[in-house]
Amino acid sequence: MLFFLACCVWVHTALAVSEGYQVPKEEIAQLVDVSPMPEVLLNEQHIWMALLTKLPEAKQNTEIGVRYGDLHFNPTTFMRLGITTYSGLSFKHVATGAEVQVDNLPVGEVYAPRWSADGRYLAFILLSKQDGRVWVYDIEQRELSALSRYPLNGVTTEVPYHWLPDSSALVINSAINHTGEQQQPVQQSPLVGPVVAQSHGALSPLKQTTQILSTEDFAHYAQGQLIKVPLQGRPTAIGGPAYFHHFTPSPDATNLIVAMAMLEAPQQQQTSQDSLANHPSVWQVWGMTGFALYELYRPELSLEPSLEDSDEQHILTAISTPTPAPPPLRSHFQWRADKGATVVWAQEGDAQGEYGLYHISSPFKRAPRLFMALQEPFVRMDWGDSNIALLTQAESERFLRTSVINPLAPQRNPLEVARYRVTEATSEQWLTTRNDLGVEVIKVVGSRYLFVRGVEKAQGQDLPFLDRFDARTNMRTRIWQSQAPYFEEFVALLDDEGMRFITRRQSKQEQPNYFVHDRTFSSLEQITHFRHPYPALRGLSQEVLSFDGGDGTQISGTLYLPANYDPSLGRVPVLMWVKAPSLVKHAFNSPHYFLPVDHLGPLPHLAQGYAVFEIDAFSLPGEQGSVAQLRAQWQATAQAAVAVLAQQGIADVNKVAIGGHGAAATVVLDLLANTELFVTGIARSGTYNYTLAPFAFEKQTGTLWQDPQAYLMSSPLAYADKISASVLLIHGYQERKPGHFAVQSERLFSALNDLGKRARLVLLPESDHDYANRQDVLHLLWEQQSWLQRHFDPLPVVEEINQVPEGLRFKLEPEAQTPWPM
Repeated sequence: MLFFLACCVWVHTALAVSEGYQVPKEEIAQLVDVSPMPEVLLNEQHIWMALLTKLPEAKQNTEIGVRYGDLHFNPTTFMRLGITTYSGLSFKHVATGAEVQVDNLPVGEVYAPRWSADGRYLAFILLSKQDGRVWVYDIEQRELSALSRYPLNGVTTEVPYHWLPDSSALVINSAINHTGEQQQPVQQSPLVGPVVAQSHGALSPLKQTTQILSTEDFAHYAQGQLIKVPLQGRPTAIGGPAYFHHFTPSPDATNLIVAMAMLEAPQQQQTSQDSLANHPSVWQVWGMTGFALYELYRPELSLEPSLEDSDEQHILTAISTPTPAPPPLRSHFQWRADKGATVVWAQEGDAQGEYGLYHISSPFKRAPRLFMALQEPFVRMDWGDSNIALLTQAESERFLRTSVINPLAPQRNPLEVARYRVTEATSEQWLTTRNDLGVEVIKVVGSRYLFVRGVEKAQGQDLPFLDRFDARTNMRTRIWQSQAPYFEEFVALLDDEGMRFITRRQSKQEQPNYFVHDRTFSSLEQITHFRHPYPALRGLSQEVLSFDGGDGTQISGTLYLPANYDPSLGRVPVLMWVKAPSLVKHAFNSPHYFLPVDHLGPLPHLAQGYAVFEIDAFSLPGEQGSVAQLRAQWQATAQAAVAVLAQQGIADVNKVAIGGHGAAATVVLDLLANTELFVTGIARSGTYNYTLAPFAFEKQTGTLWQDPQAYLMSSPLAYADKISASVLLIHGYQERKPGHFAVQSERLFSALNDLGKRARLVLLPESDHDYANRQDVLHLLWEQQSWLQRHFDPLPVVEEINQVPEGLRFKLEPEAQTPWPM
């Protein structure tokens, strides 16, 4: 055994080496550093826009954190991981277009920006390597200041601060156990660059990236202290430390609803992994000093008595004493937005299926009263003015119902205004504004009219719209709708009549920007001028090609052609990309959407002059269908796709490559083994040996031990001997997705090497399943660029002649002219 291990180490050292990081050509490399379009946050008066610049994905930090249930956070900063942060901040005046740059922003990342109700201050959390703290920018005085010296606790509350509605102060949840000490560094990867192998080697063990906490350890991070931090004056503590996971100030800024997890209490349900949601919580109303004014709900805990503490008398007493009835279940605690300090909640009645809304008001001395009886489970209440509120109830598990009620007489003639599926709950949104208290409420004009924004589907396209709703007649009037050749989203209403509003407009060739519509004067004014994010790809074209998948089903794919494409020059090389449907980036379905270039997808290679054909119609392994059925479908779809590209005069059938990531990479290898359609393949982070993923098909055929033949037949490794095309295998060295560990690519490469096939294995040292490290991503693009060049170059040369010479058309070059690297 020792001799065998020594041999493995020798093989790894000799044949799996790091060639150092490489960088692709400039027009591809610059796509990695493209900052996403700035996000816009309007203040409540729609006078100022905060422009928030995001970091390019490949530059974002890949922090190592700890987990407790579904909570993933950094133990040094006490802040969540996976949150959206921004690298820059500026402001634009809507009416004049004047810009204000914030140049003195300290080192760190901006998180959770929130405007004050009066529209003067923008608060945000500045994340450093040590902690997260609240900062405020005063747009009137053009001043940036740190609001407090207290590090925040973003472990139990994703946004650990709230503005008071009167804009005078913030309430924060501070991390009382934060020490500022850096956690012990995690053992770093032994690799100093990408590993490029020509034979299989035994690699070093992977580093552990995430630690799972026990409840006792989690309590250290979860404990917080509420503090009132005024814009002017000294901060004051509110009550004592607790495990806060919810706190909201009252509309009159005098009280708080707080929810405190009982981490020491037994969990409501036992699971294989602790979670904050499994612990009971106490809900209370506090004054701003932290004094508990009213207890909204305290769950009854079923604690088993200790045998050591019980005696015969104790047992007899327990038997003779009747068990008290558990308290009625209360939920959905919220402040009534049109009152100073009134709490409303949903409560189950004694009879099954009986529900009601109850309320209690300051000073919280009287018993709660019934606000209204409900026939269906409560979902949400959106408050408007004293005459209108919107009540949403669950008609069933699939459907929700929204009705207009009068808060002064809630039981009197509720008007049903919408009924929709639970999955469509966010397809429409009622416009909001701030009331006199500074609280966000439904915008109501003349105690009658409301406005609703949404997305309507027409002929397979999503069309955003703005409607005005009349609560007296239950009728809608369409005010505006997106029209071709643009895709336009409603952003904000600038008046009470619906004549002036802001939209975000884009088209195939025009990047998103913001515009002001004035329907009175039929005018359109552009208020932002964001630059084109991909100058190297400006002018590229995209087209949806539909074709018969072989069994009568219609398949469609998106064809992208390079900016300098000239059909008179003949056919171009094509990179066909197998795309999982879940990876579609568009939030909406529209042919007028501006093309977002994902540098981890195939589109960067348009800059090399190649065409790209993305198809998301391939059923992926593990979905419905037997192995034989899936394989037949893949082959039929691939053959039809290549055929339609050839018929359109776009592709030379001898210069079509195929690629895919994750489960799509398995499809790539299967097609390379069972067809001769492709000159080469790029397979990234796939599963090639399903015997190493023994539960992959458990829902269909069972586990590996129940149906070993299905697992073997699904594995490209089992028929690697049939692969005749070359293969570029890429995998993240830190891969943690089940069934996709880096050993998958290692084993397949070893087999291909021993079979005398042409293959190249690249392990990216700092990457998981989704590549994020900038150096790794740049090297990945260089590998793909170099790989395709060996198969596709040279490209045709443009000459000033009337007819295209036959010599400029693509022909397969002899293999001797495309040497393989050793």
